[in-house]
Amino acid sequence: MGFAAQLRILEAAKDSPALLALATVDFAHHALAEAERSRIKQALVAAAVPHWCDRDFLAVLLETTPQESGLLLTELRKLTVLEPFPARGKDTFNVHEAARLALREHLRVSDAVAWKTLSARARAHVVRNREPHARIEALFHLFATDQPAAAEQCEALERDFASGGSPEVRHALALCLQELTAAGWLTGAAKVEALYSPLEVRNDRGEAAQLEAEARGLVELARNASYLPGIARAQCLLGDVLEAKGRLDDALAAYREFLAISRDLVATDPSNPGRQREVAVAHSKLGDIHQVQGRLDDALAAYREFLAIAQRLAAPDPSNAGPQRDLAVAHSKIGDIHQEQGRLDDALAAYSTDLAISQRLSATDPSSAGWQRDLAVAYSRVGDIHQAQGRRDDALAAYREDLAIFQRLAASDPSSAGWQREVAVAHSKVGGIHQEQGRLDDALAAYREYCATFQRLAATDPSNAGWQRDLAVAQNRLGRVFREMGLERQARSSLRAAVKTMARAAKMSPENPGWKSDLDNLKSWLD
Repeated sequence: MGFAAQLRILEAAKDSPALLALATVDFAHHALAEAERSRIKQALVAAAVPHWCDRDFLAVLLETTPQESGLLLTELRKLTVLEPFPARGKDTFNVHEAARLALREHLRVSDAVAWKTLSARARAHVVRNREPHARIEALFHLFATDQPAAAEQCEALERDFASGGSPEVRHALALCLQELTAAGWLTGAAKVEALYSPLEVRNDRGEAAQLEAEARGLVELARNASYLPGIARAQCLLGDVLEAKGRLDDALAAYREFLAISRDLVATDPSNPGRQREVAVAHSKLGDIHQVQGRLDDALAAYREFLAIAQRLAAPDPSNAGPQRDLAVAHSKIGDIHQEQGRLDDALAAYSTDLAISQRLSATDPSSAGWQRDLAVAYSRVGDIHQAQGRRDDALAAYREDLAIFQRLAASDPSSAGWQREVAVAHSKVGGIHQEQGRLDDALAAYREYCATFQRLAATDPSNAGWQRDLAVAQNRLGRVFREMGLERQARSSLRAAVKTMARAAKMSPENPGWKSDLDNLKSWLD
């Protein structure tokens, strides 16, 4: 092909990324007849509809034989816009993301019927595969053909993945949904669901305090769409955001709306376990706020509602990991209240049930970060009771299990603020035992790790009241061990820093009476 012919092709593309991608066919196969090039272009457009393709997938998309699709694939591999995709097999490829997105959008705008047809064929090819990546891909294509159905399935898939203990799978779903929302053509309930999942992933990673604008926007979008499930879960997300920022009364109001709508949804569909679970989650969220605000009887009542629903959902199928996990969490939260009420034997019984369930779940899938996280937290809570009852060696063993698990999780995802926080808390608990046993150098080393982590976290997100409070606690513990070591100058410096940080946290969350009490207690260490 001569320079003039190439120039004419580029001018015809007019800086359109999609047309430029198609032009690569003319450049790579200029010796072929126009009809042959046109067929290769058709294959390129079809291959850009899914996230990956191979000979059989391409044959389904083009409704042709594997033989022809194999020949077309050979020609496609000569293009610069294709690359191998070994995650789905050694003979699998994908169209480079920029070209794929441009080609998909060009097809959607220029020939919506063909776009929906190819999307339906792609979904049909992967829908029988129950692997997480295939379920995500099937959902992705359903959005193109039936947005209301996609919204319903997206909600179910998000709930399934959330209870499945795999942050990696939830992250993959979030990335897929972000691609859809960025394209700008989703509406109504489908848009609500596609926006919700990525925000929940960020919430779970410890970024809740940064999400107020997004959460409020999601509530408004769901209200405008009159989409009750979306309003409910958007209010739950908003409650998490407000709780993280220390605005507990506002969080309580959001959680109460979440509960009210969830109850209404159960009334219209009482056989739906997902709807029942959301009522349970809403009770748990309300219990969290009651507990923080010192209303322990109200918290215990809410957690018992959570436990009762979790028991009903778990009873029919003890092998179903999601309901079992909820059951463990419910026992754990009831244990928290028993511990605060000084009923240590009752607390230990509840925590031991949590630990036993978490051990069973983690054994079924040791690679699951979610199950490992639950197991670590269960060890930590059992350790708390051992410590309170004077069994320091047992407590230290439990806390070391907790620390080891979270260190592995943090190493696997260093960007997760949530994992970093858990490692810091585990260091604090190990340090507490060392301090009680008189090993002050070991306690100091553990508290320094604890304090350094919360200094980083609090600096990256100053709006997170909880992290400010955690930093104050870390600074206080560091100061107290300095004092035990006879290092009074360092002790007073750390204690002054703790008072300053705790004052900032208490100002951010005036509805939290416990934090005002914490501030007064910290000040007493300076007297």
